[in-house]
Amino acid sequence: MDNLIRILRSFGEGEEDKTFTDSFVDLLKNRVMTNVERMYEVGLKFQNNRVIFPPPWDSIYAGLKEIGFFKRFIPVDYGGSGASEESIYFIMELLGYTCPSLGIIFVAHGRAVDVILAGRDEALKDKLLRRLGDGDFGAIAMTEERAGTDVSAVEFSATRKGDYYVFNGEKIFISNAGLAGVYTILVNTKGKKGARSLSVFAVEDEIDGFRVDLLPEKDGLKILPTGKIIYENCLIPRENLIGDEGKGLLLALDAIDRGRILLAGIACGIACRILDEIFEYSRKRIQFDHPLTSSQDISFKMADMYTQINAARGLCFHALKQVHSPYYRSASSQAKLFATQMVMSVAQVGLMIMGGRGYFRNNIISMLSGDARGMEYLEGTSSIQKMIISRELFKSYT
Repeated sequence: MDNLIRILRSFGEGEEDKTFTDSFVDLLKNRVMTNVERMYEVGLKFQNNRVIFPPPWDSIYAGLKEIGFFKRFIPVDYGGSGASEESIYFIMELLGYTCPSLGIIFVAHGRAVDVILAGRDEALKDKLLRRLGDGDFGAIAMTEERAGTDVSAVEFSATRKGDYYVFNGEKIFISNAGLAGVYTILVNTKGKKGARSLSVFAVEDEIDGFRVDLLPEKDGLKILPTGKIIYENCLIPRENLIGDEGKGLLLALDAIDRGRILLAGIACGIACRILDEIFEYSRKRIQFDHPLTSSQDISFKMADMYTQINAARGLCFHALKQVHSPYYRSASSQAKLFATQMVMSVAQVGLMIMGGRGYFRNNIISMLSGDARGMEYLEGTSSIQKMIISRELFKSYT
C-alpha cells in the first residue's frame, strides 16, 4: 500500500487532506486489511429489512466515524468537511486496494449526497445531509427489471395525491439496499414512458409499505449489499421531490457521471493490490533455481500491468479536471471503460502467474478477481460507456 500512497500523493495533496489520509490509512491497515478476507468468507445476513455485516464491521464503522469519514462527502454548509473531488478519489483508490466492496458502498453513498444537493428545499437538504454526515448511508435507485440501459422506460409510479405522492414499484440491483437510511429514487410521475416523465425523490427508509429483498450471493464484492427495494402505496411528502417534476433524469445522470470516475479509481486500487501480491509471490517463488521475478517473461508481464494501471489512473485524473466542462461525461465514461477492462486483464494475468494456487477459493488473487469482474456492471456496462463516448464524440464533430 505504501507505493500506492506515494503515487497518489505525487498528484498533490493539501496539508488538511494529508492529515486525514494518515488517519484513514492507519484504519485501513489495522482494521480493514486484517479482517477483509474473514468478512468475505462469512458474507452478509439479512433481518427485518436490514443488512447484518460480519462482526469486524462494527469496529470498522466506528473507526470511520471517529476520523470524520462520512463528513468528507458533505459540504461545510451542512456540517461536513467538504473534501475535494481529488481527495475523494484518493479515498476510493485506497478502498479498492483494501476492500472494494466498502469502496462501492461509499460511491453509492456519495452519489446520493450529490442528488440531494441538487434539491431546492433547504430544510430537507439540511436534515438529510446532516444525517448522512453523522454516519447514515445513502443509496441511489434507478434500475428496474425493464429499465436498465433504457432509463427512460422507468415504470415505478409516483402519483400525486394532495401534498403527497403515492409510490408503487420496485428497483433492482441497488447498492446499499438494506443498509441505506436515505434512498434517492428515480420515479415516473407522468404515467407514460419518456425522459420528461421522470423525477427524483429523496426518501428515508422508515416508512410504511417499504421493504427490501437481498439478491442471490454474488461471485465477488461479497460484502456489498445488493438488493431489490419495494414500495407499496407509500406516502411520500411533496417536499421530498428533488428539483422540478419531470426533470429528474439529468440530475441522476450527472451524479452517475461522477460515480464512474470513483469506480474507475476502485478498479485501479484492485489492480494495484493484485500487482503487489503478485510481486511478493514472484519474489519468493523459486523456479529453476531463480525467483520468478528474474524471468523476463514474468517481469515483462508485470511491466505491462504497471503501465496499464498508470494509464487508467491518468484517465481518472484527466476526468477529474473536466468537472463542469462539456467533456466531463465522455471523460468519466472513458476512465470507467478503460479502468474496468484493465483490472480484468491484470486479474487474468495475475491468476496465470500464480498457477494452480490462483485457482484456490481462499487465495487473495482469486478473491480480488471476483471483485474485478463485478466492476464492469456498476454505473453502466462497457457497452454503455462506449455508447456514451461515441455519442459525445460525434457531437464534438458537429
